[in-house]
Amino acid sequence: MDNVSKLISWGHWFSSFNILFALIIAIRYLVAAEWPPTLLGQSYLLISWLGHFSFISFAFYLVFIFPISFLVPYERMLRLLAVFASTAGLTILLLDTQSFSLFRFHLNPLMWQYLFNDNNPSTANLLFIAIPFIFLLQLTASELIWRNLRPLYLANRGPKIAATLIVAFLLTHLVNIWADATFYRPITMQKANFPLSYPMTAKSFLIRQGWVDEAEIRAHQNPHHEGRTIKYPLRKIEHNLQTQYPNIVVIMVDALRADMLNSTNMPNLARFAQMSTNYRSHFSGGNHEDLGIYSFFYGLPGRYWPDIEQNKTPSVLLSNLQLAGYELGLFSSNQAPSLQSIAANSQLDVATNEGAVKGDIKAINEWKDWQKENQSKPSFSFIYLTAASAMETPPDYPELFSPTAITLKNKQIADSQQQEALFNRYKNAISYTDVLLAQVFDSLTQSNQFDDSIVIITGAHGQEFNDLGTNQWGSHSNYGWPQTQVPLVIHWPGQTPEQIDQDTSHLDMVPTLMEQVLATKTPSRFYSTGQNLREPLKRNYILMGDDNDYVVYQKDSIIELNAKGDTYVLDRSYQPIPKAEPDVSVLMQVLNDLRRFYPTK
Repeated sequence: MDNVSKLISWGHWFSSFNILFALIIAIRYLVAAEWPPTLLGQSYLLISWLGHFSFISFAFYLVFIFPISFLVPYERMLRLLAVFASTAGLTILLLDTQSFSLFRFHLNPLMWQYLFNDNNPSTANLLFIAIPFIFLLQLTASELIWRNLRPLYLANRGPKIAATLIVAFLLTHLVNIWADATFYRPITMQKANFPLSYPMTAKSFLIRQGWVDEAEIRAHQNPHHEGRTIKYPLRKIEHNLQTQYPNIVVIMVDALRADMLNSTNMPNLARFAQMSTNYRSHFSGGNHEDLGIYSFFYGLPGRYWPDIEQNKTPSVLLSNLQLAGYELGLFSSNQAPSLQSIAANSQLDVATNEGAVKGDIKAINEWKDWQKENQSKPSFSFIYLTAASAMETPPDYPELFSPTAITLKNKQIADSQQQEALFNRYKNAISYTDVLLAQVFDSLTQSNQFDDSIVIITGAHGQEFNDLGTNQWGSHSNYGWPQTQVPLVIHWPGQTPEQIDQDTSHLDMVPTLMEQVLATKTPSRFYSTGQNLREPLKRNYILMGDDNDYVVYQKDSIIELNAKGDTYVLDRSYQPIPKAEPDVSVLMQVLNDLRRFYPTK
């Protein structure tokens, strides 16, 4: 028992030294993480660094070394096992700091693949140097502690060190409880900085005690992650001097599927496409309204949207159109929260309505009045229509596709017939939307603006009717083509009509308009992850998704990646490909796109 007691005492001091080693390695997190803007946030970062890694290191001792003290009561063997275990633990921590420094992800299967990829020798070089050094350091610490156990005991510093680390650990969680309840972002933004970090929250307890107001908490709750500072654009935008700018008219239709662009469902848009550039494999930036609108105006993946919204970052496109002297008009059929946020970020107003048929009619009439009043300067107008997503038509509009879900007499019929009836209702709404598009075309023609204007017709996202046989309907449920692929037709003044079959994305619209209209000299990589559609496209994937799910469309496959690093490979029909592995090199390019606009020190 005396021998075991001595081994346990040695284990405590050996754990203390490993806490010091872990803290030194974990300094890389402090360097890579976003530094909090306030003194309190900075103090919390240092305290949580001290408390978290001391706890993790001591927990490692309790789980791996402490039990061995009883099972293997032989000093040399125990110390050697402890040295090996601690070397492995610190090596994994070093690898995690490498992953976090590069991509802001902690170790997961994807990061592991990249770190040990044949095209990435830096990790092997790091470990070649680090592992022998860590091992020798552990051996040295083990021997010195064993030889000086009595002086260390007599110095009586152990309780003071332990008390300091325990206080730091408790403060880490108690202060986070307060910050989480009061929405103090300089602290709550740090929750993902360290691995295995799960800071305590207690909103329910605080509400029950009456110490915080439940209504206030609900008012501040944000479904997205904590906002981070972004740098957008990465450098000042420069332009070539222009003497004349074309008008730009954008019509975005909510829930407009790509396969609706045909002479049967949308004859007016089909004729327009024949005299324009028709991008036949075009995808929205996401699978719902917010991402569709946002990706069009910012040219960035959906991961950035919560941070842009919280930081009120203006759109580079809208800001530079204003600088060029454009009159800007935004007209929405419904309330469109994302469009209102985008407008507010650029200090613009957006005309909103009640949605569906009435909203569409009012939005177009408001645009016509605005167009007549703004003919002396170049103009950019954006019209957002929603009757298609509401699957609504005016009472006197003919039912071109029948039966519909409303007129179906026998409700107890096969699922396939119900699906067809619902789809018919949607196609009638699409047909009516096509009539509204013709009104815009006619208005531009009558005012002699059509030939000299850039006219863009696209969708915010698609609409699914169980097309893939997975019982998925509507939008915002998966990233298959029915929910993400939309038409894109652009009328370029003086350009020859053509059809483009290569994959394109909403993310391409910002660099296209910036370079083709505003003659931007600054390369697009400094303000977008998209490419100029008027130049030869050099890409091997397009990216869509939000801040939790990232979807990569390649020529013959789709890769889905979530925030935890889990990956899935599917074919273009959105069916899983058995035993398929994602292309790690492509995913590394994607991760670079997802972190490019977060500032680094």
